[in-house]
Amino acid sequence: MGQQASTTPLAGLAGVAFRPGLIAKHPIHPQPHSNLSAPYALMERSDLATPVTPPSNSLLLREADRGRIRLQEGGHGDSGGTADAPEVVSYFDPRLVVSLDPAGEPLSRYGDGRWDLRTMGTDGGQSAAGLSFFVTGAPSVPPNIGRTNLAALIREQQKALLWLYMDAGRQRAQKTTQTAGFTLTRLATGAYRRGISLFALFCDPQALGEESAELNSNYAKIARSLLKTLWRHRDFLNVGLEVKLTQLAEVIKQAAPVSEDSQTPIIPSRIYCAILASLLGGLDRIESGLDSLLNAYRQERAGTRHAPKGMTAKQRRLHRRLHRDKQLQEVREAMRTRGWSRGTLHMFIAGEIADIQLRLMNLVIAFTGMRIGEAKILPLKGVMEEVQHRDSVHHIVNGYSHKLNGGRKRSAQWVTSPEGRRAILLAQKVASTILEVLEDGDPANDDAALLFCSTANPYKKQNHTTIYSGMRDQLIPEICPVITQVDIDELNAMELERNWLREGIEVGKPWPLTFHQYRRSLSVYAHRSGMVSLPALKGQLQHITDEMRAYYSDGFCRAVNLVFDKEHFSHEWNAAKSESSFLAFSMALLFSDEDLIGEVGGRGAACMAQTVSSRSKEETLKLFRDGKLAYRETVLGGCVAVEDCTRTPLEPIPWNCLETDCANAVVFEKRLGLLITTQETVVATLASTEADSVEHRLEVDHLRVLLKARKRLTGAV
Repeated sequence: MGQQASTTPLAGLAGVAFRPGLIAKHPIHPQPHSNLSAPYALMERSDLATPVTPPSNSLLLREADRGRIRLQEGGHGDSGGTADAPEVVSYFDPRLVVSLDPAGEPLSRYGDGRWDLRTMGTDGGQSAAGLSFFVTGAPSVPPNIGRTNLAALIREQQKALLWLYMDAGRQRAQKTTQTAGFTLTRLATGAYRRGISLFALFCDPQALGEESAELNSNYAKIARSLLKTLWRHRDFLNVGLEVKLTQLAEVIKQAAPVSEDSQTPIIPSRIYCAILASLLGGLDRIESGLDSLLNAYRQERAGTRHAPKGMTAKQRRLHRRLHRDKQLQEVREAMRTRGWSRGTLHMFIAGEIADIQLRLMNLVIAFTGMRIGEAKILPLKGVMEEVQHRDSVHHIVNGYSHKLNGGRKRSAQWVTSPEGRRAILLAQKVASTILEVLEDGDPANDDAALLFCSTANPYKKQNHTTIYSGMRDQLIPEICPVITQVDIDELNAMELERNWLREGIEVGKPWPLTFHQYRRSLSVYAHRSGMVSLPALKGQLQHITDEMRAYYSDGFCRAVNLVFDKEHFSHEWNAAKSESSFLAFSMALLFSDEDLIGEVGGRGAACMAQTVSSRSKEETLKLFRDGKLAYRETVLGGCVAVEDCTRTPLEPIPWNCLETDCANAVVFEKRLGLLITTQETVVATLASTEADSVEHRLEVDHLRVLLKARKRLTGAV
């Protein structure tokens, strides 16, 4: 055996400061391993130093030349003529701290077989999360490849590349880091099967293309980022092969194309209205049965919680069974009325609470525009706040951005409506009960408890899988209407520069609701520009529309000294104003439903139609975004004025616009007809009770304006 390399730790490692909960920044990188006695050689790790027959494959010789594998001098072992395996040299000291626990103590080190990343999460490390690395299974590889050596080499390359990816710039999101780890494991497995190193796979266009073809679009996108990391650190990593970044990135893109042009669809108005109605209608049912359910939760949990310490699992089950038999008879009866018939009472109650939390979470997202990741980490304490502004009270939701800022949660705020506030108050009631039962905690003083917490831990956010399975299996079949061709036609009409993501959107199937669709739809519909045919939807969004218009305006933001994150919903809402205006115009003028609005008339309609008749949808949208075209809804139809109206009426019906035949007025025949019918009734009633009164004469004048407008518009059509 040759002389072993030194295992001296990295110089100055002990003096490196790591902040709690962060990936250690700016590690002391060793120089490329040209010296076989470098202090980073792993001489004591059994997984990297398993004796095998020395391979003759050129791969190992090539890696030895680069300093990645140390070929030991041949000493004969007990097997006779079998030398020890080459040893893989680590790129970083195995003791390098990768993550810290909340107390600031090392949680994972570079040399660990698994990196614990729970503190990269947004719930204080309550949810388990980690990264495991490539391990050999039983794939078939060429017999002349030393598989143990190759596996060790691939695993070390995977670790080094992943660490460099993690340690670049801002701390990456936990999910992004995990996805990168999964992607590398997939590619590492492919490299192992081919009998080549991971870096060799990245540098071989044919092999990389074939392996990338097996990746989904998200993994492929991450693979391109990892390739850039490899290219950026190619000298330090001693790759030894040319990393043709542009060519290789294109290989991945062509093999597993990422759909860059697709976007989350806006929910068609009929379906959106039905979803909101179902969720809002369910609030009464939740309120009526919530006290009974939470009382059942308290009593059922008391059996386990008050069990004597030191019991075995079997003894605890027996204790729980005795407690259930003696004290839970009323609870069992109450839960049978909710549908419990078999299975454990414990799981049924937890499932019922989780279902309520999911419905309330949907409402909070629907009436704030926040992301699912932001909803999951809303705090229990201080989540609701009332702000006085211009003689009005606004309901503010206090929470955090879904992305960490330097390892710390960044505060964020959203405005909501009375509907959203009601859902949050019910969620507070649920979370407060869980905190009190499990921790004897005080919701008013506990900063760590979550609003939408796990039923087993008030500080742990709900499991991702549980939420999405609940959406798929329970909520969507219940609240989402079946898609009709009319909905598809509306969706097609609303499709702008980029295509909608159409997965699952088929006639005859329930609408495939996702959380981000709430955000996308609210940003458009809350401007109230395009709701010409669904007054119910307008009513549902009345409050949130008014709140957003007031709260997200510049004046209000300055008044309360708010600074919104660049990904905050307020920016999407403001950006959607021109889009909402365009969609309203499209639905009303270009794709109008004769049964809903009848013929469309008015000088404004003629002007608009003339402007866009020779333009594509994309060109027309650009005119809206540039402020050269505009459309907003009115009682009788719409207005296409691009500047502030100089004839804004004091009354909701634009009598002056009708009488003067305003150049910006758009009038829907059906609406005008209904208004005339109503006005005729008003005039007839006043004629019989207050003939010749001032009010009677005024209403008669209004009726004449309406009749004259209909005659003029009908003649124009």
